[in-house]
Amino acid sequence: MAEVFEFDPRFVRTCSFATLHTPGYGTRVTLYNGVLDGNPFAAPMHVSMSAFAPDGRYMGTTEPFLRLNPGQIDKVEVDEILKGVVAPEGEELRDVLGVLHLVPEKWLGKESVEVSKGELMTHVFSTDDFVEFFSYRGHVVTGVAYQTGPMNDLRLSTTRTTTIQAPKVIVSDKVDTIFLLMNVCTRIDYDDDVTLRFKIFDAKGEVVTESSITVAGWTFRLLSCREVLEQAGALEEFQQRGGLGTLYGLATDGSLVPLSMTRNDSTGAIAVDHTLPPVYYVNKWGGPLRKQANERLAERLFANVAQKAAV
Repeated sequence: MAEVFEFDPRFVRTCSFATLHTPGYGTRVTLYNGVLDGNPFAAPMHVSMSAFAPDGRYMGTTEPFLRLNPGQIDKVEVDEILKGVVAPEGEELRDVLGVLHLVPEKWLGKESVEVSKGELMTHVFSTDDFVEFFSYRGHVVTGVAYQTGPMNDLRLSTTRTTTIQAPKVIVSDKVDTIFLLMNVCTRIDYDDDVTLRFKIFDAKGEVVTESSITVAGWTFRLLSCREVLEQAGALEEFQQRGGLGTLYGLATDGSLVPLSMTRNDSTGAIAVDHTLPPVYYVNKWGGPLRKQANERLAERLFANVAQKAAV
């Protein structure tokens, strides 16, 4: 694998997120420049934001609006900045997939730069970002910390897959589990679809239903477990079994950013978590082992799951 890459500097260090205005939530993101003084790659980072419409259409990138020195933390009021990108005439905000770009000062204003693998990984793994959702009703705040590394870039990984294992599924008359799936990349003109096949199991490990969902490039989709179970005619059965289970998912044609949300429809209360990748469970995950494991998972669990559109 090459050790130096040509990159749009906006994608050297990013934070991708989805807005949830439609279900009633605003968005804030806390950023941290975690590459500290003393590190050869430490630098002030200039922050800008891009937005993509629900169909994946690129809507534009702001001018830099924030400078983060090494070690500095700051919170970005995403909704306020998005108003100038997607609702310039005072229109109501619509849901978008957003990307915050943290560009090292030395590359500010450049369209293309050469970045070493070491520098790229230093910026990617220096810290998590905290994405926060708050209810417009004013009584609910939740969030999750995660990293958005360079995804769906064949120069950095020849195996573009997504494996989801062990996230909880809780479904009742008032509570739903929703998976937020984002399809992002390291270039603006990316337009590849990624299809996730998945199965929902009950608390005893028995399959309740199975399906798939396709996420277009630079879009996100919300996968409601309640709606999936209802469309399969399995909602009542799942609730009779306790309404508790888990979801396993596999995509072999690309990488997704998956977040799990448990939401109370009545109160608007929502809990958000990320689904840990297999490297947290298997310390030698990667390369041939990753390919072998995904092949076995596809054969054992998803060989008969048709790739069809889910809700």
